[in-house]
Amino acid sequence: MRFEAIGCRAGLLALAIGGGMATSAQAQTFSYANFIDTTGLQINGSADALNIGGRDVMRLTPPQGAMGGSVFNTQAIALTNDYSFSTRFTFNIGNNGDTPYGPIGADGIAFVIQTLSNTVGGAGGSLGYGGITPSVEVEFDTYSNGTDPDFNGDLRANNHIAIMKNGDAINHLAYSNVSSTLNLSGGYDITAFVDYNGAANLLEVRWSKDGLRPDSAGLSYNIDLASIFGTNPVFVGFTGGTGANWSEQDIVNWTFNANYDPITTPPTGTIPPGSTPGAVPEPATWAMMVAGFGLVGGALRRKRRETVRYSFG
Repeated sequence: MRFEAIGCRAGLLALAIGGGMATSAQAQTFSYANFIDTTGLQINGSADALNIGGRDVMRLTPPQGAMGGSVFNTQAIALTNDYSFSTRFTFNIGNNGDTPYGPIGADGIAFVIQTLSNTVGGAGGSLGYGGITPSVEVEFDTYSNGTDPDFNGDLRANNHIAIMKNGDAINHLAYSNVSSTLNLSGGYDITAFVDYNGAANLLEVRWSKDGLRPDSAGLSYNIDLASIFGTNPVFVGFTGGTGANWSEQDIVNWTFNANYDPITTPPTGTIPPGSTPGAVPEPATWAMMVAGFGLVGGALRRKRRETVRYSFG
């Protein structure tokens, strides 16, 4: 019995080492080529994974009024490299509600960095992120509200992309009115590229209809994420909201990397957070592994000697 217990302890130790490897090897990169598998995601409010026309998308809001939905990763991310990150995602907004100006999308979606994964903000013009703090948002606003920049009463004239902070849907840190070049709720795929270079405290946003990464940023802003989040780990994801008018607002695919490493190509598979293959253990983990394997080896050698003693003694 004694040598069986030793074997059991050795096995448990090996499992503990393996668990340590898995924890440290949870590289902060994940991707969803589609949302048929939602492992690693927290889905809130009106959001739901649906098959639409043969595509498995994450629908943040259905075509109904006063909806708010969100989806965030469930595994907290420590943005240890100067808070740097890069992300690429494709979205599609369509099936819009009617207005005196014709069908117009409402209200839009946002890419959000925040500290609670089970969060959905207010509906309507706050795009599902209203009141979430601390947070940073990149919003894709499809509806012209009186508090939006360049508002002139024409609901079609204020299709804009903006950088926001701390769940404040009124004060735009930086924005680009894209009404003349891009219909955010046109029912076609739009790909966004969001990159934060923590060494320069620079947040950049790019977008395209063909899925290709533009050379130049369409929107940029100097912001210090360390001063906003401190040492708190963060969650990343999307929110969407509708008000008196509405749209179907879908995320089609998504890749996130917790380093400044701009992403150009769409994901080809689904790798949930914490399961990135090929991750290399950190130095501290290597030390634990070496020590652990030594203990396991010692236990197995003792077991072997005692087995011999019991067999022949």
